[in-house]
Amino acid sequence: MSSTNTNKQPVFIDRPLISRARVTNQVVGNSTNLMVQGGQTPAILVDMDASLSSDNNSGGIIDSIRIVRDDIPFANSVDYTVNAATAGDLIGVVSGQVVHVETTGVISGVGGAEFGAGYYTYTGSVAFGGINTELAYSGVGAANTGFTFTAFESGQTPSITFAVYHTRGTTVPIPGDGDYTVLFTKTVPPNVAAVDCSDVMPEINVPVPQQGSTAGLTTSGVPLKNRAINLQRGDRLYVGVVQKGNQSTTSGYIPGAHVFAQGGFY
Repeated sequence: MSSTNTNKQPVFIDRPLISRARVTNQVVGNSTNLMVQGGQTPAILVDMDASLSSDNNSGGIIDSIRIVRDDIPFANSVDYTVNAATAGDLIGVVSGQVVHVETTGVISGVGGAEFGAGYYTYTGSVAFGGINTELAYSGVGAANTGFTFTAFESGQTPSITFAVYHTRGTTVPIPGDGDYTVLFTKTVPPNVAAVDCSDVMPEINVPVPQQGSTAGLTTSGVPLKNRAINLQRGDRLYVGVVQKGNQSTTSGYIPGAHVFAQGGFY
């Protein structure tokens, strides 16, 4: 064991590892097959010295992969919602705040919701407020300079599926010859900004230190196990957008997402 080892469960590592890739048009597979097709080039997420050019790399472990959308769901930034349940609430808005008019029938103010249900972003420089159903959600108002409108559909982010691949002994994988091997896939649900991939990563045969009740986490008598990816020197991890539905096609997911991998070298 080297003097630089640090105790990072489930193994000792010499140096921490963090790597990231931005995925947009790195499309993989098609609607029926996850395998990388000819002409497709997924992004390199982790390169464990595939060129065998470093004398300071004996492999490593990846115990965390996280996917973060570059287009944070618009719905997450809503400050107020107007519907039957909130009708009559007092609200106050400043420039940039968003009111989600979910139900137009409860609005009684002059002008109402000019463009119907959707998201109204206040653009005035002076804060104002009142009863939420009596305000004018329009481009022009007596007490303000109005709202800009965004349709409900524009505030939604689609589900996107990513696939993570493993390669060994090659720096230029050739689609179709078996170089790319699927490790797992992970779907980011609609209107979710980020997901962790720990639940779909492979289990490794290193029991988790346990204390207290673990009921519901595992089969009785079977030890809990860590999930991680052990990489030998010469390995790589790739990630790509799976063609799935009309939001992830041959163009990829153009708004983009960042994929982060953390672990360590040993």
